[in-house]
Amino acid sequence: MSKFAAAACLSVLAVASAAWGKGSVPDTIYVNGKVVTVNPAFDIREAVAVSDGKILAVGTTAQIRAMAKGSTTVIDLGGKTMLPGFNDNHIHLGEPLQPWKYSSMIGRVEPWLQGVDTIPELLAAIKGQAATLPKGTWIIGEIPREEWPNGTLPNRWAFDAAAPDHPVAIARGPHTLIVNSKALEAAKVTPETKPEGGEIVRDGKGEPTGIVLESARRVIWNAMPPGAREGAGDPEKRLADWRELLHQLESLGITSVNVAGVRPNELKLVDTLYARWGDELPRMVVQLRVSPGYDQHDDVAEGVRVSIAELDALGKDRSKVFKHPKLKLGAVKMSIDGGLSAPIFWSIKPYRGRPGFHGEQRIPDTAFYAVAKRAAELNWQVGIHTMGDAAVQMVANEMEKVRAAVPPKSDPRDYVHHVAAPLPEETMQKMARLKLNVASQPGFLLSLGSYADEALEPEAAARQDPSRSLLDRGIRVSYGSDAGPYGPVAALYAAVTRVGWNGKVHGPEEAVTVKEAITMHTLEPAWFTFDEKTKGSIEPGKVADLVVLSDDPLTIPPERLQDIKIERTVIGGRDVFVRDQKN
Repeated sequence: MSKFAAAACLSVLAVASAAWGKGSVPDTIYVNGKVVTVNPAFDIREAVAVSDGKILAVGTTAQIRAMAKGSTTVIDLGGKTMLPGFNDNHIHLGEPLQPWKYSSMIGRVEPWLQGVDTIPELLAAIKGQAATLPKGTWIIGEIPREEWPNGTLPNRWAFDAAAPDHPVAIARGPHTLIVNSKALEAAKVTPETKPEGGEIVRDGKGEPTGIVLESARRVIWNAMPPGAREGAGDPEKRLADWRELLHQLESLGITSVNVAGVRPNELKLVDTLYARWGDELPRMVVQLRVSPGYDQHDDVAEGVRVSIAELDALGKDRSKVFKHPKLKLGAVKMSIDGGLSAPIFWSIKPYRGRPGFHGEQRIPDTAFYAVAKRAAELNWQVGIHTMGDAAVQMVANEMEKVRAAVPPKSDPRDYVHHVAAPLPEETMQKMARLKLNVASQPGFLLSLGSYADEALEPEAAARQDPSRSLLDRGIRVSYGSDAGPYGPVAALYAAVTRVGWNGKVHGPEEAVTVKEAITMHTLEPAWFTFDEKTKGSIEPGKVADLVVLSDDPLTIPPERLQDIKIERTVIGGRDVFVRDQKN
């Protein structure tokens, strides 16, 4: 190190120590490591001092050791790499964990469906359930979307044979239901039943096949017993499930999460979660989900009225919605189009092999505009689900009108989630002008890429889940998972290598560097939630949210990124996960 650099480090240490006063004696120091600060210069240091849950100083091992006293805990990193804690820009509370072969996560499905991955096994499991339940009782379950691509799905008649006297509804991921004839009868589905915003898939004769997609699922949900509907369940079990999920995310190096959609009536339950266990959980930003479109309403005008009333009920001062310091309310969430895993996202061009089919729009333009305008009037940030290019195009167009009607008083940092399909140049240029950013999930390449390949023409499919084209046009991008799959390691690997679900490279021109990928999974998600001054990098004064890796992502071959293990996760200076070295 040069004399100038050493002096600069000592200056930083001195300033930090003076600022902290009594806290200048660190509680914990981490030494002999490769500390990737993700500060503006992306500096690499050796050691970190932590006091009272915050970063006290960053420097050489000798400098940090000199700060320690008898009460200081010393953790020798043994040359391992330390990063700021990962921040996941898109999780869902209570969603079954979607496994990835390198994540060591186990998908949560009902015991009677565990290990079921063929149609005969699924039918046998349903038959077994039917034998234990009174006639007419609903049989409800879920199977993973990655393990059940469209070519493997059974139809309603297969379910009829397994359970002729019971309505059956099996979810395949978050956008698809598979049902039998009894379920269709209970929902009063006829040839004239054609709900907006989704699809009841029919065969060549017009008969429902049992596949129900996106907003059309509400027809089935409305026929289910109240306790079986989406979002229902014993509150205590839901709290326990949420706590377990968040602990598992910590084992993947995640120290902060953005929950992409909680209904207004669930905010108190989230508050309860953190009142009980917040000190042991990741920092959380909660998006408020409103549904002005077809997911909840046949009458869109009523959906708009209800959604605006929900925003008005929370008003302009939302700082007291949550009590725990790790918990805060974030952007408004709306879902414009369908999902990737049906696939039923809204596409400008017709789907590959499906002339005239463009996916589904769940929220009409005018409904989105009305709610987004009211959100702007109330100083809400918006974070919008837009999987397809047509959905992104619509949101950009309508947000331009919103900004004209309600000029922002400061940087609103509005963003869209996903952007699974490459965008037209005009749309990207408009997004850059509006500073409409993208919360991306590059891990979709690993788990959901087959669905994009199914819907998009080859050139567009190759560039699915783009990053480079957005960054090059000045659009800010953050990274997360949406459970597809969970784990920042998966996102880094996919974003840098562009290797997808089938082991092939998809659109290498959309790849990013390792430094960029790390930044987009640490500091950028913090910027998206207005938290970049308190977290996202390893700098004095910021919270001590840290992660230690088994390998150095900056030096190993890109194909080995997938092998990185999380050795230690620290939140607020406290270990929340330490890997058993036997594993």
